[in-house]
Amino acid sequence: MSMYFYDETDDWPEYKIIKDDIRRLEKAYLETRKELLEIESAFGSNPLNKDLKIKVDELKKKLKKIEKKLEESLSLYR
Repeated sequence: MSMYFYDETDDWPEYKIIKDDIRRLEKAYLETRKELLEIESAFGSNPLNKDLKIKVDELKKKLKKIEKKLEESLSLYR
């Protein structure tokens, strides 16, 4: 028997599902963040491009959604 509760949760299917969801969200967050940085860099070079501005805004909204879902999943795991 382990001294800590979380040491024993690795073999619980419910926690595996949550951990997998967290990993998926973290991956999506990192990919979106990387794409946002690239688009922001291009937008910085050409600030008059409205398409880039729209893309930056969309990616920021997507990041906020991912952050919210990630926080919800993390609260289930804590």
